[in-house]
Amino acid sequence: MIFAHNKAFNATHVINILAIGYAFVVPLSRAGIAFFTILLSLFWLLEGDLKQKVTFLLHNRVIRALLAFVLFGMVSLLWTQHPYEALKYMGKYWYFLPLFVFATSLQKRYLSKVLSAFIFGMFVSEIISYGVFFELWHFKHATVENPSPFMHHIEYSVFLAFTALVLLSRIFNTKEQLHKFFYTLFFVTVSGNLFLNAGRTGQFAFIVGVFVLALMSFKNRIKAMFVFVVLAATMLGMAFTFSQTFHDRIITGKENIINVIEKKDYCTSWGGRVGSWIVSTDIIRENPLLGVGIIDNMKVFHRIIDYHYPKMRCMHKSFMHTHNQFLEIATQMGLVGLLFFIYLFYTMARLPIVERQYKNIQYTYVALLGFAFIPEVLFHRQFSMALFALITGLILAVYRIENEV
Repeated sequence: MIFAHNKAFNATHVINILAIGYAFVVPLSRAGIAFFTILLSLFWLLEGDLKQKVTFLLHNRVIRALLAFVLFGMVSLLWTQHPYEALKYMGKYWYFLPLFVFATSLQKRYLSKVLSAFIFGMFVSEIISYGVFFELWHFKHATVENPSPFMHHIEYSVFLAFTALVLLSRIFNTKEQLHKFFYTLFFVTVSGNLFLNAGRTGQFAFIVGVFVLALMSFKNRIKAMFVFVVLAATMLGMAFTFSQTFHDRIITGKENIINVIEKKDYCTSWGGRVGSWIVSTDIIRENPLLGVGIIDNMKVFHRIIDYHYPKMRCMHKSFMHTHNQFLEIATQMGLVGLLFFIYLFYTMARLPIVERQYKNIQYTYVALLGFAFIPEVLFHRQFSMALFALITGLILAVYRIENEV
């Protein structure tokens, strides 16, 4: 479906140029994300054909699933005790606006440019990160132990994992040897940066993504499993041997789990997450269908700790959310809200995409998020929301272009 535009002022062309800029700043700048989101939305309105575009969007299952989830979140304001704070929380969903713009207005010749702009943005971020790690310069709050220059290290690890998977997909599927060489070189530096980072979430989500990508890239399942095992074992082994940060975090994680089992110690990173499962389960058991409301969930969470789990009181300082996206939504909006959320990613995975590169991105991104959501709340952080808008919008644009008559 191609939407008409004013020939005297080609808003569609401007949107596509802005999309490149947006993709570049997604891993680099909070202000840049907000700036390009406003510009993209403005030119989308100027492009015209609003009725036609809205009709088109509402016929898409992914868009309907996303809107259903957000609208149910708005409905949940009816049973929150903190409507102003909850409404402010919901206000962050405006970062999803570029998704709608890309779905209707991104043109075929710009698809690869947008994806390349994102990868280039990650390259810039990577250069800064390595500079901090090798003590060539200081940058914001990044440190040698945690060289994440622009965002929280957990988010950055997911960004690095996704970028590494895009590059690995190109290595598997590119026949041009020179291109394969450069993709391999960049893949090595990105994956190296990933395992220098303190974010275990992205590191293990990456391994899950490699498994999915291997299955998609090789028809022979034995070959696919062989490639996965060799890659995973090699990368984890090298990371454990050469990355002090990765080594220490793995040893610490093991100790955390042992201490939870033997000493009921919930005052550690992994111990706190185990405690969160326990407390969140209590909330869900008492309020299974609709939850206790946005914002209210964490107030109830800490109240339960005070009354029933005195050994978890150390979690008051560090648990502003449940550190699990699925538990966060289930405690806020109950199992109904959680079903809306899961259905959104089901529709993303079921979207029929033909072109191999984007099909690989579609499946690896959904798999990556599905795992990353288990130890962390990512769906409501600005950088992660922008990445979701970019990748989902790109996939929806590919789907539209492949089905244009």
